[in-house]
Amino acid sequence: MIKKISKKALIWATVIVVLLGLVTGLIVGSFADMKPSREFTVTQAEEFINTALKNLPKSVSKGAVWVAEKSTVKVNSVKYGEEKNVILDCTYSTVDIAAAIEENKQLIINTAYSKYIEGKNAGEMQNATKIRQAITEELLAVCETAKPTSGNITLTLYEVKKGEFVLHYSDTAVDTCLGGILSVGKTVDTLNSVKYEGKVVDITNNNSLRTAIKDSFKLVNYDTQKPEVGNFIVKWCSKFAYDFNRNFIEKDRWLYLVEGLGTTLAITALAGLMGMVLGFLVAIIRCTNELTGKLKIIDKVCRFYLTLVRGTPVMVQLLIIYFVILLPIGIPKFISAVLCFGLNSGAYVAEIVRGGIMSVDKGQTEAGRSLGFNYAQTMLHFVAPQAFKAVLPALANEFITLLKESSVAFYIGVADLTQGGLKIRSLTYSSFMPLIAVALIYLVIVLILTRLVGILERRLRKSDH
Repeated sequence: MIKKISKKALIWATVIVVLLGLVTGLIVGSFADMKPSREFTVTQAEEFINTALKNLPKSVSKGAVWVAEKSTVKVNSVKYGEEKNVILDCTYSTVDIAAAIEENKQLIINTAYSKYIEGKNAGEMQNATKIRQAITEELLAVCETAKPTSGNITLTLYEVKKGEFVLHYSDTAVDTCLGGILSVGKTVDTLNSVKYEGKVVDITNNNSLRTAIKDSFKLVNYDTQKPEVGNFIVKWCSKFAYDFNRNFIEKDRWLYLVEGLGTTLAITALAGLMGMVLGFLVAIIRCTNELTGKLKIIDKVCRFYLTLVRGTPVMVQLLIIYFVILLPIGIPKFISAVLCFGLNSGAYVAEIVRGGIMSVDKGQTEAGRSLGFNYAQTMLHFVAPQAFKAVLPALANEFITLLKESSVAFYIGVADLTQGGLKIRSLTYSSFMPLIAVALIYLVIVLILTRLVGILERRLRKSDH
């Protein structure tokens, strides 16, 4: 027997070592050769950079096209990095379009508003596209006032496939080489009023005007993400690191999950406590009616409550409780969620506890009554302890179910864990990582609670002996 066990252990150890060796070799090999497959002359690199920058604007972005035509990059030297990249020391020459727009922003927005009113008075549908077309000449006239500017910058090419290179369009690189073109949008967004016929007009909600100007300097084929290089392992690692940083580290977005988790646990704890109290109360009323025939009217109310709650989805209950009942009287979302989940949990706890009480042998009740205890004392000292011990694992599992069901609280705008993941998703337009993170957090909490329930069940079994 010992020899057989040792042989199996040796086989498994060999398999594990071989697999680890293959994985390690694959990873090391993936990162080993990370130098570019070709070299660039200064002239080739310069032509590549200038073509890439001029391809950024689209034809309808007249202002962006004009700036790109006025911008050139001269490559001074070429170096090769260890990430399949080519590092270029460059001198750029462009026009300071950001300063020109900043200096003339009020004039531009006033002109745009005048064109907007003219079109509206003529009975034409006014949108950002028509306004942009109407103010093209005025914008180009402002562009002509832009002063030349130049300086040094480091640009980087990355080899995404063998022999295929792309320019890393970082915000700094694009904004610098094209005269602050990315800053134009921020300048336009600060415009909230115009002067028309001697009056100041608020345009805070008129996004068409701002969009029309920004579209005149809009860039396409523009992604700030660092290009993925190497084979699929390197690319996967690079993409994972980029997505993780963008979804959680950047701007401390992980705090949405932390704050949401706190809200979820608070809802679960308060609703669980409410459900326990309500459930025990309903269970005792129903059992009392079954055993003594008393409390018939209250028992019917409890039966109606159980039927209503257990017969409708929790999400529908949540929407009705908040939007129909509590919102009109000004009850906050958090309290509405606690009440909904507490009422829902109470119905299931009631049936669990009732089953536990009814499972206690009737002889226990008779023994208590024969010792001189009344009904309430018998339930408290004889029946309840035994019933509670029997249903405790089921109650713990109900608490776990409640934790997961609370995830629908985001439907009424509660900033719970699920809402935290959706908030990150709305900011980064990335679905995979935020939602997987939410699922993993729920999974970890449920596993911890399941483990604690298992320990509790084992201790209860030991106490039976």
